[in-house]
Amino acid sequence: MTKKLLLLLCCSIFFVGCSTKVSYFFLDWAIEWEVEEYVDLNRDQQNKFDHLVEQFLVWHRQEELVRYRDQLTILSTQANDYSLTPELWQQQVTMAKAHWYRIFDFVMPELLPIIASFDDKQVQQVLTQLKKEQKELIEEYAGKDQAELIKDSDKRIEKQLKEWTGSVSDAQKQIIHQANTERLATLDMWLEYRHEWQRQFEQALLRRNETEYFTTQMTRLFTAPDELKSSVYRDNVDVNTHKFGVMIIELNQSFSDKQRKHFDRKLAELVDDLTELHLDK
Repeated sequence: MTKKLLLLLCCSIFFVGCSTKVSYFFLDWAIEWEVEEYVDLNRDQQNKFDHLVEQFLVWHRQEELVRYRDQLTILSTQANDYSLTPELWQQQVTMAKAHWYRIFDFVMPELLPIIASFDDKQVQQVLTQLKKEQKELIEEYAGKDQAELIKDSDKRIEKQLKEWTGSVSDAQKQIIHQANTERLATLDMWLEYRHEWQRQFEQALLRRNETEYFTTQMTRLFTAPDELKSSVYRDNVDVNTHKFGVMIIELNQSFSDKQRKHFDRKLAELVDDLTELHLDK
């Protein structure tokens, strides 16, 4: 629950299909809905959680949105002057991860005591939902060969690209397909990692009354998750990040004038929304 919740906190402003500002104004509702999917909080827990969300949204608007805006501005410049390289793309990825860790630093001191106060029934609610999601995930990928996985990834990236450029050419579809074909297979390692992460998260919940262990383990799970990944998996992820950057660069260089205008307009709108949200304190 916690990991998915923090991801929601970190990524909600980039909802696709509606205004960033509208999405942000309803973020507290989205967070509440997400939590209710996992656990029923008692009154005291709910009051503390509501306070945390309120404090988070103030801090996030004042401190973090400007960081997102500045990163997007840098990315826009690199895209438009064609200076983006795989190494600079890796820097963008590192910056995005830093957003996650700052959120962790802010929310966890208040969030962990709330989770530690769960009774056995609440813990089982959380674990049941997590196991349900894990089962659904395995079923989603079960029996799919590499060709099917590549096809699914092609469709997913094409859809994302279309949202930013308005259209996708045959040549761009080929760039995407070629990149997905060359990407190192990590699905089995990813599922294994998720299983181990969830196992250790469950152990931490079951030992939530041991404050030092609980805090240390939760901190490790959220700030150093790579420790649970095999060295082969970590190396493959690094290679794939580089390959993805190469694909992004090739796609950027292939934009037509119309696609470039569409991309620049959407990015400018997002930057303007982030600026307005940041200033509207």
